[in-house]
Amino acid sequence: MPHASATARTNQMRALMGGAFLPSFLGLAATRVWLQVNLFASYTQSDDGLFTVVNNLAYGLVMVIGAAIALRKPFSKGNRTAVAWLGFAVMTFSTVLILAGKETGAVDILAVASVCAGIGGALGGGMWTAAYVRLGLRQSVLYGFLSLALGSLGGLALSFLPEAPSYTVSMFMPAIALLCYQRAMKTDVGPQPAPEPIYDKEPRTTMLFIFGGLAVFGLALGISRGFPAGEPVPMDALQRVVHQMGVVVISLFIIWWFIVKRKRLSFSFLWRIEIMLVAAGMLILSVFPGHFTGLAIATVNIADTLMLGVLWITLQDVARHTTTDVYAVYGFAWASRVLSRDAGRVLIMVLGAMGASSYAVTAVIGIVVFALAASMALLLSDGILKLRPLFTEDAAAPARRNATSATRETRRAETEGAGAAASAPVAMPSAQAQPDPQEWFRDAFDLSERETEVALLIAQGRSKSYIAEALCLSENTVRTHAKNVYTKLDVHSKQELIDLLQNRG
Repeated sequence: MPHASATARTNQMRALMGGAFLPSFLGLAATRVWLQVNLFASYTQSDDGLFTVVNNLAYGLVMVIGAAIALRKPFSKGNRTAVAWLGFAVMTFSTVLILAGKETGAVDILAVASVCAGIGGALGGGMWTAAYVRLGLRQSVLYGFLSLALGSLGGLALSFLPEAPSYTVSMFMPAIALLCYQRAMKTDVGPQPAPEPIYDKEPRTTMLFIFGGLAVFGLALGISRGFPAGEPVPMDALQRVVHQMGVVVISLFIIWWFIVKRKRLSFSFLWRIEIMLVAAGMLILSVFPGHFTGLAIATVNIADTLMLGVLWITLQDVARHTTTDVYAVYGFAWASRVLSRDAGRVLIMVLGAMGASSYAVTAVIGIVVFALAASMALLLSDGILKLRPLFTEDAAAPARRNATSATRETRRAETEGAGAAASAPVAMPSAQAQPDPQEWFRDAFDLSERETEVALLIAQGRSKSYIAEALCLSENTVRTHAKNVYTKLDVHSKQELIDLLQNRG
């Protein structure tokens, strides 16, 4: 029975992972390796000083602009493809500029490179949101934190190379990321539950609490990374290992906890880890000033890096349960984190330039403590979102697409059976070979399950009120879905939508 045993193990692994293993989604790790090398000098120090400040400012502003555009008009499939290619081009060009600037010592080239690196990082990281929003919760946690761990291992390895070879290797990361992204967008992620857009009904104050909590925590991180004099803190080999392997260990623990042990994953649990890491780092800085600074910064950097994974899966969960475009969901939240951290970094640089007196140092510690306390008050709860706790699995609500497909197949079989009994069979190979319209719409135009359902009902001539009643949605939600569908399909009327469906290949 070895074959049966192997099949059982395979099925068990599929159940744990939420489907088949999808290696293309790990291409996010390549993007993260590039970001470490080009934005943070491979973490051979706490960051790259003013170079990091400038590129993070550009990074955050691009996120805000992209989110604002997506909020006004959701990105079509073509727009998302353009973002991916533009990210690849700008990231690669940025690395070339950085190498040229460092080789020649030209400050103007490095200044342009810094801005380009920030823009490229925002585009190259942002493109992955469109791929990850297709995944279920278990898949998102698995690939998100596994990519984080692999990115840390890759970044750690490159930190031990000389500067020029490190940047040269990183130059290939955008191409690897783009290839993986393209494959991820085409990969069948398996049957997924059809999540309800429950967060559309969340009070606006909820978003203020979330953005506020991210901002004050980012401020604390920014101050900590330049404490106390504002200059980047050099990190030796041991401290780099502590930082990167700390991220690897915690990431694998989260995967083990949620995927293997099947324990509940709560936002407050993840946020406590973040708070404790930053608090521990600041405690070391204040109690042992000058003696264990590198170790303290390594601890803070663990929190900063781990936040990438925590925020990534949180926003993925939110994006799956709202009709707001995924770029808007990620963009505004990510910008609040990056720009506030940049503000904290600038603050500590200014204080360092003025000469950090004992009073100033005490004041800075007070600001960090206040920021941590504020972020705890704002975000240390599983009830931040009122209508649905974060990381609640949708397995209890099976995808409507699966039920619809099963019903369609049953009816087809009944019809064919009845036809065979009444008369001679009529061969219709072209009709049978025609792709299922629901699956074709969803895959060809990157529609969500709800958008696909709304599109097909519109094509049948159904009214907004009928669709709202049939799908148990509000008419406003139906209008939002319809607007997203028209944008993604690049059509402007119901007739164009009907023509597109009738002419499908």
